[in-house]
Amino acid sequence: MRKLLMAVVVGLVLNKPAIALDIISPNPNLQPKNVVEIQLQSLQRNDEPIPDAGIFQTWAFAHPNNRFMTGPIERFLLMMKSQNYKNMLNHRDHKIEPVLQTNGRSQFAVSITTSDNQKMTFKWELMKVRLGKFSGSWMTSSVSPPLLSGNAF
Repeated sequence: MRKLLMAVVVGLVLNKPAIALDIISPNPNLQPKNVVEIQLQSLQRNDEPIPDAGIFQTWAFAHPNNRFMTGPIERFLLMMKSQNYKNMLNHRDHKIEPVLQTNGRSQFAVSITTSDNQKMTFKWELMKVRLGKFSGSWMTSSVSPPLLSGNAF
């Protein structure tokens, strides 16, 4: 039953993202920090308006190279609910600090307070897409597992 529900939700999102969930699509006008903020705000309200809406929004900004590594959306959903990333879902608050910015790459230190008040930090990297539908747009190329306190970038 759960697989059927996931298939229906995935079908809705992939076929009509703007109508079903009002997904924000990558575009060259969005700056890297804006992209990270869109993703974090969505993950913070992961189940609004439907279950896993935040994960679907986050997937919309996954760089093509990242999508190649993480697999299709069904696999990305499982990854986001894994031990390394599940605390991003429905977190209390977050802070985004710039670490590095070049013409084609941007890196941030993202600190979150989880729903149970734990503090976690992630290295969030974006790359500018060079070819294809989203050419010129900033998209997430990788997000580290949570870093231990004191680990530098």
